[in-house]
Amino acid sequence: MALKAWARRAVAQAGLPRWLHRALPADRLTIVMYHAVVREPLPVADWCFIEEAAFRDQLDYLARHFEVLFLSEAVERLRSGRLRRPTAAITFDDGFQNNCDVAWPALRERGLPATVFLVTGLIGTQDTVWYCRFNSALARARGTSLDWDGTRYDLSGPAARAVAGAALQARLKALPHPRLLAALDAIVRELGLDPQEPMGEESPYRMLSPEAIARMAASGLVEFGAHTHSHAILARLPSVERDIEIDRSLAAVAQLTGRPCRLFAYPNGSAEDYDAAAVQALAERGVEAAVTTRGGPNGRATPALELRRYGVGASVEPADFRFAVHHWSRAARA
Repeated sequence: MALKAWARRAVAQAGLPRWLHRALPADRLTIVMYHAVVREPLPVADWCFIEEAAFRDQLDYLARHFEVLFLSEAVERLRSGRLRRPTAAITFDDGFQNNCDVAWPALRERGLPATVFLVTGLIGTQDTVWYCRFNSALARARGTSLDWDGTRYDLSGPAARAVAGAALQARLKALPHPRLLAALDAIVRELGLDPQEPMGEESPYRMLSPEAIARMAASGLVEFGAHTHSHAILARLPSVERDIEIDRSLAAVAQLTGRPCRLFAYPNGSAEDYDAAAVQALAERGVEAAVTTRGGPNGRATPALELRRYGVGASVEPADFRFAVHHWSRAARA
């Protein structure tokens, strides 16, 4: 395994993924997905939180080898057949304050545009996305184990807590949103903490403020889209609740930015997390592009409301990043 990883790194460093990219049709759009960018690692690692140094290295790579566009512009060029060179769009899900404090300065220095998808019900509050509240509690729990729903999870150290956190997040995601939130509250209480504890100003889990959104939008380098109002997975909602989640988030983004919202990101975003009814609901509301978390290149035949993205998180090695953005990863062939 170590030899295979070394070989992959050597191949990526030699630039083979970039050369192989030339063998693909020119109209293949790369969309990368981030969540949070932090200056220091979290006490308990979470895939969604990438360190600033790695993020800056990835931006440098994209700036050297791609034309980086707003998602809206990239999709318009893709649809009209005007992609002539490797093109990428940078996106962020959820809307963390560190998108403004840490990621935005790095983007500004390089003149790179980005698209941020907002969980609008959390903007300007001291609340955060459910998985962040869970990670925060997991990091501060005093016990060495947790019993939940018939399973005991090892909490004896940071690495064990990270493993437990990933396993529990996967189980919680499978629940309807109200049950997920109730289970999360119970788990946090079991860990000896307050499930409603506010996220402080210095918390890496804090969400964007309306003022930060206004500054970023005014810069001309950041556009915004909707990511539902509460981060509920659309395919698990009754149709009335699904439409409310979409409507409230589209309206809130328009109010925050002063512009109609035409972009959307599906929470969780796998093929099981949205359905044809959700796609139709977005189309009826004038949404022009919607992104999933399904990996792969986007061509002219890719549905505009089911665009593919390469997820980039804390465990993504430089070689894996290069293979992915040039469409030679496993995700690209799935």
